[in-house]
Amino acid sequence: MNKLSIIDTGFLLTESHHSPKHVAAVQIFELPKGKGSAWLRRMLDDLRQVPPGFPFDQRLHTINPLQHALVPDEQLEMDYHVRHSVLPRPGTDEQLWDLVARMHANLLDRERPLWEFHLIEGLSNRRFAFYTKLHHCLADGMTMNRWFTESGSVSKADLKSPPIWQRERTPEPRPDNEPGYLQLITEGIKTLGGGVRTAFDLTTLSAKLVQRRVWEGNRNVILPFGAPRTRLNVTPGAARNLAATSFPLALFRDIAKSQDVSINDVLMTMVDMAIHRYFEDKGEALEEPLVVYMPVNIRSDKDPERGNMISALQVRLASDHYDPLTSLQQVKASSLTAREIFTGFGKPAIQIYALVVALLAQFEETLKLDKLLPPAMNLVISNVPGPKQQMYFRGARAISAYPISTLPPLTALNVTANSYAGMLHIGLVSGRTAIPDLKALSRHMEEAVAALADAAGVATAND
Repeated sequence: MNKLSIIDTGFLLTESHHSPKHVAAVQIFELPKGKGSAWLRRMLDDLRQVPPGFPFDQRLHTINPLQHALVPDEQLEMDYHVRHSVLPRPGTDEQLWDLVARMHANLLDRERPLWEFHLIEGLSNRRFAFYTKLHHCLADGMTMNRWFTESGSVSKADLKSPPIWQRERTPEPRPDNEPGYLQLITEGIKTLGGGVRTAFDLTTLSAKLVQRRVWEGNRNVILPFGAPRTRLNVTPGAARNLAATSFPLALFRDIAKSQDVSINDVLMTMVDMAIHRYFEDKGEALEEPLVVYMPVNIRSDKDPERGNMISALQVRLASDHYDPLTSLQQVKASSLTAREIFTGFGKPAIQIYALVVALLAQFEETLKLDKLLPPAMNLVISNVPGPKQQMYFRGARAISAYPISTLPPLTALNVTANSYAGMLHIGLVSGRTAIPDLKALSRHMEEAVAALADAAGVATAND
């Protein structure tokens, strides 16, 4: 039995019909020369014969309502987990994303191992796709990206690429004495193994946040329930909208270098500008800076290769949208402030604080307090580095890899970027009712990047 950590269990506690907590990837491939539908179906049959390893062979076991573990599933059915879909002609990208949106809206079955793999054929221009979804309690984005990289090959001649679920190592069980939520609540200081240090860090972190925001008046410091109310902050509903866009990674890198900011700052500014233009088009101009929930990786080489080693920072976006470079510098300042606030604290305290913010949002949604309290965040923006080199799967060239993430409570938009082979692939997911025209937002993102490049004096592919 492998007990889930407090942070991993948090993704189960905050899951609802309106807010499934699985993450996914859409990988688009080009059929090898001379291969077609028969080759794809033989490959699918071969993949179904590959037995899964940890955690793909595990199902949930409930110890108590606040604590779960993973145990081997002795009745695992590969036909259930490995599925096949065919797009009708003409097999457009729009048809692909409509199909994946319907798949992504469905909760994973907690009575089975928490993953699904879909091979989707029929894409135009001799393409096919993999849609893989996995519950967030099993892995974070960095881990999933590593697994996808390991399942591919840098050689077109390698025809034996393993599927993502072919894991060889089964980890040692977590210690039985690892504290859970009941101990956290009743004993306070007995948290993730950090004991007194973690409790002290949490107290000090909370005091630091209040001091910097309230007493020093630093508006870049965000407290829980510190975001403005927007149309993004509604119960997203079960249905999903998906969209995708891609940019040359070098373009983001050149903009960042010219302005002494990070690629992540450019990404957040681009999304911020796009959202403001989107609402202006609808006659609903935003008056206050948005607050983004930004997941960050805190895993080190010494940390176990399972579960989640992430936290999330609340970052205030720009207040000035007349000049793209001013907006960019404001986002940089906010991002640096958010990171500085958490510097020097232990990982358990940082993770627990992020979990508390997510739970507060869940309580706000469950108790329908959104009319009384402001939201904890307006949207999620994440950036996960992927392989730099061209990848193949059993001879098929991987063209692109789009991350498709989850929506927190009372948050109807998530934008996640993934770098791959010199490109930045961005997946957008929204509540279908809250943002029915997600493609319009992706077009505004393209316009925002062009505006940033022009203001920075950086050449684009169209120049």
